[in-house]
Amino acid sequence: MKATLRKILGPVAVCWFIFLVICGFLAYFVSRAGSPPTDGLGRSLTTAPLLMQMIFGQDHMWAGWGWFAAEMIIFWGSIALTVKLSRWLENTR
Repeated sequence: MKATLRKILGPVAVCWFIFLVICGFLAYFVSRAGSPPTDGLGRSLTTAPLLMQMIFGQDHMWAGWGWFAAEMIIFWGSIALTVKLSRWLENTR
């Protein structure tokens, strides 16, 4: 049972990582000019507040506070979930 779970979780983790890399690339490196300008995920971009430009090194355009919060939750949540699953799998050997 535990060996089967490990075999399933490995490919799932790889697919999730690839999905996050693709979404991150589209969000931060692809943009379309227009009215309003959009990123590669189709989110409308606005001028970033000075706080985001200075502290986080954000370019002059960004998707907004809501998307920033969602991205941080997804990113750090994925790391926390990976660590928790890794520890759980180590303890089940």
